[in-house]
Amino acid sequence: MGKPLTEVFSHANMANANQLKIDLYDRFSVAGIPIYYMIPLYRAWASTAAQIITSALGTGILIYLSYSFVSYLWELVRPSVLQKYCHVQTGSWALVTGANDGIGRAFADELLERGFNVLLHGRNEEKLKRVQAELAAKFPRRKLDYVVADASSYDRPERSVVEKVENLPGGGKLTILINNVGGVNTSPQYCSLKDMRPADIDTQINLNSRFPTHLTSALLPLLHENKPALIINAGSAAGVFGVPYIAPYSATKGYIFALTKALASELVADGWEKDIEVMSLIINNTRSAGNTAEMPLFTIDAKDCAKGALSRVGSGCVTVYPNWRHAVQGTVMALLPEKQFMAMMGPEMKKRKLEELGKVKSL
Repeated sequence: MGKPLTEVFSHANMANANQLKIDLYDRFSVAGIPIYYMIPLYRAWASTAAQIITSALGTGILIYLSYSFVSYLWELVRPSVLQKYCHVQTGSWALVTGANDGIGRAFADELLERGFNVLLHGRNEEKLKRVQAELAAKFPRRKLDYVVADASSYDRPERSVVEKVENLPGGGKLTILINNVGGVNTSPQYCSLKDMRPADIDTQINLNSRFPTHLTSALLPLLHENKPALIINAGSAAGVFGVPYIAPYSATKGYIFALTKALASELVADGWEKDIEVMSLIINNTRSAGNTAEMPLFTIDAKDCAKGALSRVGSGCVTVYPNWRHAVQGTVMALLPEKQFMAMMGPEMKKRKLEELGKVKSL
């Protein structure tokens, strides 16, 4: 067994490198060798200088975390500057894509309540007419119009939207663009990438990436002319973390975040950053007609999502969470090791995939 540990690590033994090496080998055999070479590291760590450095680093990290937390709390309670984009008493115009239902409908409702006129976009004219009538009854002093365009098609659907914007009723001016349209509008909703039809992949790319990019590009000069203006791009937590069985959707939402950051930098380079504010949303589980899955504590209503997003306007942040519940969930998810996250997310999404498959088979 060799000498007792108290004797092996005594002050006298620690001062004698050769004897220490012999005693460690006698006591721990081959394992004593790495222990011997770790002792200088321990001495360095235990030194006064190292203690001062680690204390300073720890204090710096605590200050940074405290600042980040206080900044986020301020972001939640600070007044929104949304109204600066409403230039006249009769209300400037906001375009909301994908406004038939869900988050898009909620955005339209919130913007009308805050004094804006709203141009509704969707691909189903019957639904748009119904939504327009319902909102007109609720907000009789506001102006409403709609434009039909299939965002998932290849025939440059953004052109009809731009044409409508250029001919708004009463010579109205567009000051807000909400790129909300998107989602997994193919069937099945949950599908392995290897099993997806090429046409379905293209549909998701067109809907979530191609259409908002072309629309934003076409409307930028007009928005700058009507400055100050605002662009909000609806992203998804799937674009941050990558979610199985909705791989193309995850990828397209990741694209939206990169597009928004690049555009924000571009506006700074062009000197337009005070004229057009750009913001993207990290949206997590939100109740809608197309999403009935519930996540305890972290699922919010579409109204809460839209209201929270508009409250973040003017925060100075390019990428934001629209709701504190989603912010907490996203922060926790980001702290998880990658392997643990995949081990947790994989079974949950596979469960949804199998549930959807079971419903299809039961029909």
